[in-house]
Amino acid sequence: MNKLVMPAVVVKGKPPETEKRKNGGSDGGNGDMHLDPLLMALLRKIPQADVGWPADNRLRWFRTFAMNVSQVYDDADPVELEIELRKSAGV
Repeated sequence: MNKLVMPAVVVKGKPPETEKRKNGGSDGGNGDMHLDPLLMALLRKIPQADVGWPADNRLRWFRTFAMNVSQVYDDADPVELEIELRKSAGV
């Protein structure tokens, strides 16, 4: 008859801190913003400024973000927002 015993594990001190990003945020956490993880995931989807972000894709992202903010923060009926692209008169 075999008796298997789980090995002992010793945890010392605090877990290591996450590596800081160039913009000062932490890698994987939501820092001091204390936002819902769903909203933080959407914020991470925003591309770097030097990559470019077509207007149609920005519009889709803003609509998605607005819908999810409503899902997270509206207790009763979700708030509906109208988000559309408009060209400025000077362009």
